[in-house]
Amino acid sequence: MTTEDLSPALEPELNAAGPARLPVAIVGVGGSAGALDGYERLFTAMPAGSGLAFVVVPHLSPQQGADLMPDLLRRCTMLPVVAAEDGEPVQADHVYVAPPGHTLGLTDGRFQLTVDPHPHQPIDAFFASLAADQGERAVAVVLSGTGMDGSRGIQVIKQHLGVVLVQDPGTAQYPGMPQSALSTGMADHVLPAEDLAAELYAQATRTPALRYPDAFTSDGRPSAALKKVLAQVRQVTGHDFSQYKLSTLVRRIDRRMKGQQAESLEAYASLLQQNQKEVEELFRDFLINVTSFFRDPQAFALLQSQLRTYLQERPDLGVFRAWIAGCSTGQEAYSVAMLLREVADELAPDRSLQVQLFATDLDQDAIDEARMGLYSPQAVTGVSPQRLERFFVLHDGGYQVRSELREMMVFAPHNIFRDPPFTRLDLVTCRNMLIYFNVELQREILPLFHFALKPGGLLLLGPSETLGGSRDLFGSIDNRWKLSRREGPQSVPVRPLGHLSPTLAPLAPPAASRELSRRFAVSTREPSLAGHVQAVLLSEWGPPAVVVNAQGQVMYVSGRTGAYLELPHGSPNNNVTDLARPEVRYVLVNTLREAVASDQSARSSRLSVTVAGVNRGLEVVVRPLRLPGQPAGLYLIVFLDQGSLSQDPAALALPAEQHEQVTQLESELKHAKEYLQATVEEMEVALEERKSSYEELQTANEELQSSNEELMTSKEELQSLNEELSTINTEHHVIISDLQQANDDMKNLLSSVGIATVFLDNRMRVKRFTPRITDVINLMPVDIGRPLTDIASNLRYDLLADDIGRVLQTLAPFETEVQTRDDHWFLMRISPYRTFDNFIDGVVVIFTNIDVLKRLDGQLRDTLRYSDAILNAMTDPIVVLDQQLRVTSHNRALLDLVGHDETDIRGVRLYDLGQGQFDQTELISRLRLLSLGNAEVKDFILNMTVPGLGRRIVKLNARPLHSTESGSDLMLLWAEDVTPMLQKIAVRGADAIHAEAPGPEDEA
Repeated sequence: MTTEDLSPALEPELNAAGPARLPVAIVGVGGSAGALDGYERLFTAMPAGSGLAFVVVPHLSPQQGADLMPDLLRRCTMLPVVAAEDGEPVQADHVYVAPPGHTLGLTDGRFQLTVDPHPHQPIDAFFASLAADQGERAVAVVLSGTGMDGSRGIQVIKQHLGVVLVQDPGTAQYPGMPQSALSTGMADHVLPAEDLAAELYAQATRTPALRYPDAFTSDGRPSAALKKVLAQVRQVTGHDFSQYKLSTLVRRIDRRMKGQQAESLEAYASLLQQNQKEVEELFRDFLINVTSFFRDPQAFALLQSQLRTYLQERPDLGVFRAWIAGCSTGQEAYSVAMLLREVADELAPDRSLQVQLFATDLDQDAIDEARMGLYSPQAVTGVSPQRLERFFVLHDGGYQVRSELREMMVFAPHNIFRDPPFTRLDLVTCRNMLIYFNVELQREILPLFHFALKPGGLLLLGPSETLGGSRDLFGSIDNRWKLSRREGPQSVPVRPLGHLSPTLAPLAPPAASRELSRRFAVSTREPSLAGHVQAVLLSEWGPPAVVVNAQGQVMYVSGRTGAYLELPHGSPNNNVTDLARPEVRYVLVNTLREAVASDQSARSSRLSVTVAGVNRGLEVVVRPLRLPGQPAGLYLIVFLDQGSLSQDPAALALPAEQHEQVTQLESELKHAKEYLQATVEEMEVALEERKSSYEELQTANEELQSSNEELMTSKEELQSLNEELSTINTEHHVIISDLQQANDDMKNLLSSVGIATVFLDNRMRVKRFTPRITDVINLMPVDIGRPLTDIASNLRYDLLADDIGRVLQTLAPFETEVQTRDDHWFLMRISPYRTFDNFIDGVVVIFTNIDVLKRLDGQLRDTLRYSDAILNAMTDPIVVLDQQLRVTSHNRALLDLVGHDETDIRGVRLYDLGQGQFDQTELISRLRLLSLGNAEVKDFILNMTVPGLGRRIVKLNARPLHSTESGSDLMLLWAEDVTPMLQKIAVRGADAIHAEAPGPEDEA
């Protein structure tokens, strides 16, 4: 895990069981009141019995009805949900909701309600109060919401070593608040709301990985395992944390142990020896980069007032120097710079006051971010609109510090208790950093600030920090905001400037720390009596000394070198030549050069230097260091203090005027000789370097001339290429315009045709469709790109996908009639989609509405059935013939007449029907003439043999049927069996004849 345990149990008193209802930790939950999803998911997933207390602070106005929140939350948790009341103690396993129209705070674990009809940033206010009251037992949870409320509050939570959990913006209903919280870089976990609940429960119920006896001995001193961990950090990073507050460090070690699942501190120390990356992660956890613009606005208002007074009292001040120690990512340093710029412009707009601000921090990453000077909108919430407009510009979605402000700043990595301090300062700010140091280290840092400040210089500490035993060095200006003024003569720091104690790393970059630790083997074991005595002798009576390499880079510092070395202006460096004070520099350079050239000890003549206002004699001794097992090239520079020049016995034996004159002349002569020698040597070296540089410049000039000719040629080629590109660009514009026009024409054509069409790719995904497709398939614009099989259709047809697949496989179009569920008929045609280069890129499915055709087809069928019924109802044989005398329609009586067994003889020729029954020649010739319109068939008598009836006499009549629409003529032929009638007539005639004929009697 990567967050501190919510029940650390690292101090003995924390192991004692408290009251039954005291919470393990108090969890502040912030989010918008309208984004209930985050609250529901958090509390629904939160198991009972965690021992936590939850305080819900919704971001809303009183008119939004926050009093409904308790009722809404009761639906998703078994914990008691109540509204917070003034003075009520916070109990474990309870959910409290901030009432509307109030600002909620905490004091000694009890709620403090302040009536505020229009609370501003209520979540920030409660988080700040929660952090101040609960410290490391404070937990902040930022859920879904709009705005930036909560972003500043979580920074206060982290400053007090609390835990910050943020809902993943990707799962938030409104991601504004989670994204704003993430931009601060303070979130320990970024998870969905339900996973945040699991993390909270695990933090509250698990057993700490690191217990107090593992980290400390019975007398409260660090254990051997803890010393190993700190030593490993010192060896890899070059920074020593042994004088930090160990309880704070142990909590952060415990956090890393849980993440690495280390069972004991000893096992974690072994892990660090094998994993350098874990050491670097632990080092970053040790650093606390919590800052903001104008944090504690009242403190900065007070500082601005004192700066105005300070500059008014010093009208001749040309350079104002300030040191912002522990600047983190630079917000506080830029805040001070803005104040100084405003005060300088207000007091003396024409005064050329130069401002130099040195901002330092131990964290290189934070220094790099500060140098960029680019901050998110959330990070500049503490800056007024007027200052934003003057000192910042919008850049890449954030705010970039203007060059006017940036040029005043010098950002550099710096270890405040290891590296030499800045000097001759007018202002030092060190806010909320001393609280992480133990008392001994604080006693050493404050005199160092006193040494660095000018008389009357200002010191600004954090509101939780005190001067302690250094109160006599500073005069208090404001006790609440810890603003003080330097008083008394210049003091010497408790720890000599640049001094390296046995627990501190050597003065060298972190990359070289392991090499130097081997050179100067510093033991982490408890020193013996002899070691204590030697340390006292070195610190009290040993001469100041430094170890350098041949290039003058300082590798080790011992003793009080502050009288001879100081940190130079600008970016800090580690060269002894730049560190040396002006009156010592030339002697030191010459002596070091002599020792390096001869590889023997070199000693300077005595020179006069001023230390703390007293004229003292000084000799500089440089000797090579040859240590067993160490490489050559190291030199020890010793500063030998010869005491006050006024105490020289030889000086007392001479008259004062003569002695003063001789001493002055000798000193000037020595300085002149040394300076002249150094100047001559430097000029010779410079001359040689200048010759070499001249030759290099000539070569470079020739190369530049050649490059210039190549560039001119390239320029001409680029101009020609640019013209070609312009021509191509114009052609492309024409083509694009034509394509746009064609696309518009196609779109309008598809929309106006009114045919339902859908274009599919080879994977049956929708590419395009016409509006009428919704009559068949429920397609919408958002369905483009989805497979057609995933979309519901209105067809009573389940083989559409199979048909499309068959067309894609065979490339043969397919047609069929389909019906929708609302009884509409469509002719479906599936054709392959061919590109310009004849590539199959899907299919086109067209649905043509054929409701009218289907209706006409039904009507035609009904008409045919009706006409067939009429024909069959008639007893006389009837047949309809075409011009080729083929049967197109008939009735059953005709089948009986011709004795045909089939029920349907459509298409059969007439002369194939009555073969053998009658003579067809005359009839067919008449019918052919009838089809030509040249004759008629009327009462044509035909003798024929009818099966089952024998010889019959049939009368035939025929007439043409004209069709004006189709242009084709038909003939209607109907037959009438007149045999019975003729028989009756014959009988009647016979009877009449028989009646008229004479009988026998008559004949007689």
